[in-house]
Amino acid sequence: MRLRELLDTPMPGLELLTGPDVLLEREISWVATTDLLDPGRYLNGGELVLTGLIWRREPRDSERFARAVSEAGAAAIAAGDASGAPIPRDLIQACRTHRTPLFRVPTELAFATLTEHLARQLSAERAADISSVLERHGRLASASAAGTALAPILELLAQDVGMPCWVLTPAARPVAASHEPMPPAEAEATVREVLRAGQLPARIRRRSVFAISSGSPLTDWYLVFDGDHKRWDPRRQALASKAAAVLAIERERLAARREPLRQLGAELVHLVAEDGGVADIAARADLVGVGPDTEVQAMALAGPGGQSAAILRALLEEVTQRTPRDSEPTDPAETAQLPEQRRPAERRGPSDPDFPIAEFDDHAVALVPNPPPDVTDRIRDLLTSMAAGLGRERLAIGVGSRRAESLRATVDEARHALRIGRARNDQVSVIGHEELASHVLLLSGLPEDVRAAYCDRLLGPLRTYDALHRSDLEATLETFLACSTSWTRCAEQMHVHVNTLRYRIARIEELTGRSLADLETQVDLFLALRLR
Repeated sequence: MRLRELLDTPMPGLELLTGPDVLLEREISWVATTDLLDPGRYLNGGELVLTGLIWRREPRDSERFARAVSEAGAAAIAAGDASGAPIPRDLIQACRTHRTPLFRVPTELAFATLTEHLARQLSAERAADISSVLERHGRLASASAAGTALAPILELLAQDVGMPCWVLTPAARPVAASHEPMPPAEAEATVREVLRAGQLPARIRRRSVFAISSGSPLTDWYLVFDGDHKRWDPRRQALASKAAAVLAIERERLAARREPLRQLGAELVHLVAEDGGVADIAARADLVGVGPDTEVQAMALAGPGGQSAAILRALLEEVTQRTPRDSEPTDPAETAQLPEQRRPAERRGPSDPDFPIAEFDDHAVALVPNPPPDVTDRIRDLLTSMAAGLGRERLAIGVGSRRAESLRATVDEARHALRIGRARNDQVSVIGHEELASHVLLLSGLPEDVRAAYCDRLLGPLRTYDALHRSDLEATLETFLACSTSWTRCAEQMHVHVNTLRYRIARIEELTGRSLADLETQVDLFLALRLR
């Protein structure tokens, strides 16, 4: 039963005081009566909370009560004062702040009467037979087979389950929605917790999240509902799971339409990387939108589970998505009048690009026509927000420079930057072409045995000493060099006295047989630290 249906019940005087339309689509799981100031620990989510306001001693109590109810995931509050006094304005404002619908229960309507009526309604809904489930499954499958976009499928789904639903990417970008879009901050917070949760479906805050699986948490989409799926009846649970599977099939079907163009793109990247013929490269480049004057940047990615190409494509789609124009309508009624390709719920990036991407033995390479000027920073920020989806796996990306005159050169740069990123110990490494002009370029070309021998020769004595004496000479050396050998700054950063620092540096010089006053020694030890 939805909150909206409360207004149609034969309960005289029941009045909605605050709550936008989208929140009235929330599903009521049960009724809870309370006069506690903080009832959160007794709520499981989805309840209509009935209260006689006995808990309210002063205006600020309303904020605490509304916050506790909201954080517990309750559907709404229904309040009534036995004396017939109006609902306090501070409670109305607190409910607005915490996006919790508030109903006024008139004096003549007993809580017991309202509770009994809702209990009958909820029990009747939970007794729905399996034929309705099969009918709804068939309608969802038919909507997908008919070749519709995702938004109409969500609208049908929202009607059947009786609550709003959204599809989000791992970067919290809205793909489709049955109602108004989820606020960006809520979408980002929801997806962050989804990536940490790991196993789906899961209850995240006041919502339930199902995976539209694609094989990797970094490329999956997420079907999000209001309410706690664990409290749904079996009919709704089955329908939500089926809907996620239908949407996954629909996503694959839409991708299959682009397969011929993607195949041409893969052939182009292979030809460029393997120094193919000019005529063959030019023919395929023109077909995938890479003209002779197009500015092109290359990216190379090595990711987990053989999903490098899929992850790279998903990242590029995210960082090149355009944002809504300020002039575009945000009202749902106005949005419905827009041509389908301009509806915000399914807005795509510039020309809906299919980036030329090819798989190699252990990585994937993409060509990015007309890339955003800050594409490296965008990808780095994006991966930082999505890192929880990697678990214990590692991911590295190399970005080449923009070279209109040579596709091969930018691909080579990207692959070389990728090798540098993979040599690091970071879980996520994004290496831009600008780093190729530093000492990193020289270090990355060294064989692994040479790197290990060089590092052990210079740092081995410090590591042995630290292991025996539980000291921090290696860390001290790294901080000292990072502070440009400034005694004061290094001592402050390490929270030690300058005399203590001088003692440690003297011990380092003794163990290495090198003077840190010498620039060549500083360079040698700095490079050894970078080779670890």
